[in-house]
Amino acid sequence: MKETLTILHTNDLHGHYEHASRQSAFIKKRKQELLSQNQNVIVVDGGDHMDMSMNECLATDGYIHLDMVSATGYDAMSVGNNELLRLPKEKIRQLSLDSKVPWLLLNLEEADGSQIGGTKKSMMLEAGEHLKIGLFGATDLFEDLYERKHGFKNRETLTEIKNEVAHLRNEGANLIVFLSHLGLEADRELAKELSGLVDVIVGAHTHNILLQPETVSDVIIVQAGCYGQYVGELTITVDLETKKVTDHYGKLAEISLDDESDAELEEVLKNGRMKAEQFLSEVLIESEDDLSHEQLVMMTAHSLKEYWDADAGIMYGGGFIDGLSCGKITKRSVLNVCKSMHTPIIMELTGKQLAGLIKETYIEDVTNKRVYGGGFRPHGIPIGKLQFSGISWNSEAENVSDIRVDGEEIDFTKTYKIGTGTPLLYEEVCGYPSVEGNKLIELGKDIMIKDVLMDYMKKQSEAKKTTV
Repeated sequence: MKETLTILHTNDLHGHYEHASRQSAFIKKRKQELLSQNQNVIVVDGGDHMDMSMNECLATDGYIHLDMVSATGYDAMSVGNNELLRLPKEKIRQLSLDSKVPWLLLNLEEADGSQIGGTKKSMMLEAGEHLKIGLFGATDLFEDLYERKHGFKNRETLTEIKNEVAHLRNEGANLIVFLSHLGLEADRELAKELSGLVDVIVGAHTHNILLQPETVSDVIIVQAGCYGQYVGELTITVDLETKKVTDHYGKLAEISLDDESDAELEEVLKNGRMKAEQFLSEVLIESEDDLSHEQLVMMTAHSLKEYWDADAGIMYGGGFIDGLSCGKITKRSVLNVCKSMHTPIIMELTGKQLAGLIKETYIEDVTNKRVYGGGFRPHGIPIGKLQFSGISWNSEAENVSDIRVDGEEIDFTKTYKIGTGTPLLYEEVCGYPSVEGNKLIELGKDIMIKDVLMDYMKKQSEAKKTTV
C-alpha cells in the first residue's frame, strides 16, 4: 500500500512582512487545492521566521511571529539562530511555550538536561488513513555559543538524530522528515550518515534557492531561499510496508509583492505595527546638533566602555548605516540606522593589539571589508573605521604615536579590558588582523549593542535635566 504526501515548506523569513502576507495567502490557497483533490498535505518552516532587526518583531518581543505562523496554518517549525540568539533565554522559553505551532529542537537543552521551554525533540503527524509522519528539528550550534550566552547545553547532533529516529520508527512512523537549520552543506554531509534513517531534509539557514530537490545517499533535500520570496512544494510517494519513498517531485513557487495578500495575516501585522509605534516613539534624548555617523559610532564606543566599566570601548562603523538628525532622538531614530544585531562583550587585548587596531583603522583595505552574516544588517555593509573611547593618540596617516589609555602611556605588554561587540572576536568576521589572539571575558546575556546605546542616551538625557 502506498500513500502520497505534499510538504509545503518555507524558511528564513527574517521578518519580511510584506512578502509574508503574500506567502501565507499562497500557502492557504495551495493547501485548499490539494485537500480538495483528496491529497495529504502538511506545512512546515525551517526556522529564522523571526528577526529582531525588524521593529515589529522587536516591539512585540517576537509574539507577532507566533500569531503569524498560527494564522498561516503551519504544522511544525524548526528553531533558527534568530529565535535562539537574539532573545533572552527566559523569552525563548516563554515563546516556545506559548506557540501554537510546535518548535522542534533536539540538539540543544537546558543545563539540567531538560527540553528548553516548550520545545520538543520531535512529533508525529498523521495524514490520510495510514500515513504517520515523524518530524524532528535541529539547529546550528555555533560551537559553544549558546552554552556561553544562555547557559544551555549542546547535544551531539548525529547521536540525537539516530536516537530520535529510532523512537519515531518504534512509534509507527512510515516517513521521517528532518526540519534542519544547519545549512545546506551540513545537510549534505549529514545525509551521508542518515541514509536509511531519514527520508526528507527540509533545509534552512543558508538561504539556498533549490529549484529542484537534491538527493544525497537516498535522502531528499529541499530549501526555499529566504525572505518569503518562495514556497517549496515537495510531493512524495511512500510505500507503507517498506517505509521507503518510492517517488518524489519538487518545485519552488516564487512569491511577488504583486500577489494577493492574506487578510488574516494583514490583521496580525496591523496589530503588531500598532504596538511597534508605541514602542518606537519613545524619546531617548534631544540633541541640538546633528550626530554624524562617526560621532554616533564614537558615542556607542563610550556606551560600551561605561557598560562594562572597561579600560576602553571600541565600536566599528559597520554597526550603523548613518548618523542622526538633531532634535528629538527616538528609539525609531536609532533602530532605523542600527539594524545590526550584535551582542556586547568585554574582552582582553594587549597594548600591542590595541596599537595594531589603531593603525589598521587607517588602512582602506581593512575598513572597506564587506561583512556578511554575523548579525550585520544590511548584509555587505563595510566594517568601517573603529572609534575608540578612552584611548588617544597622535597620527599622520598610518604613523601613530603617543598612544595613551585613560591618559597613561600605553604598555604594549599589558592586558587591557575592552568593551566592544562580538564581530571583533573574529578576524574572519571583522577583517582587523590585530584582534587575533584576543580573550573573551564575558558576553552580554540579554542585551544588544543598540540597547546599550539607547540606555546610554537616556542616562545622558537625565544627567542634562539634573544639571539644568
